[in-house]
Amino acid sequence: GEKERGTIATLLVTPMKRSHLAIGKIISLSAIAILSGLSSFLGMMLSMPKMMGDVEGMSADIYKMTDYIMVLLVVLSTVLVIITLVSIISAFARNVKEATGWVTPVMIISMLLGVTSMIPSLCMTEPAWFLIPLYNSVQSLNGIFSMNLDVVNIAVTVVANVCYAGIGVFVLAKMFDNEKVMFSK
Repeated sequence: GEKERGTIATLLVTPMKRSHLAIGKIISLSAIAILSGLSSFLGMMLSMPKMMGDVEGMSADIYKMTDYIMVLLVVLSTVLVIITLVSIISAFARNVKEATGWVTPVMIISMLLGVTSMIPSLCMTEPAWFLIPLYNSVQSLNGIFSMNLDVVNIAVTVVANVCYAGIGVFVLAKMFDNEKVMFSK
């Protein structure tokens, strides 16, 4: 939207590093997305007793506080990856319509990755598989909720997601330094 309105040019000529501008954009977008992620987390945790109350012999008490903390870490780290990815795609786009068109396939892929938790042959348990963004989050949450969690895989997921977000911020900062990317018509 800032490219369409021309306000990005004003921001880019201000006396600040473009990397600081990129980080500021990621932080502001992440703040809202993290609030959304916290809302999703609370919704999951508060609905757990009701969902499990209908299954005989099952109770939400089977989950410990560490399980809830791991779910929260996975959700928040995943939010950072998605925000960074969408920001990079949006920086390439010339307008909002184009950005929406480019983000749509990414969202379709993320939904398809969500289905992998329902197909046992696609549920890998080796830590190397947990380096794949978005897939790692789906499999980590699946492991936590099915009580088949591996702390190493959860740790690999969270660390990998934070690293990918950091790399994404670096890439976005470099994109902000490139006039051809920022002012493409």
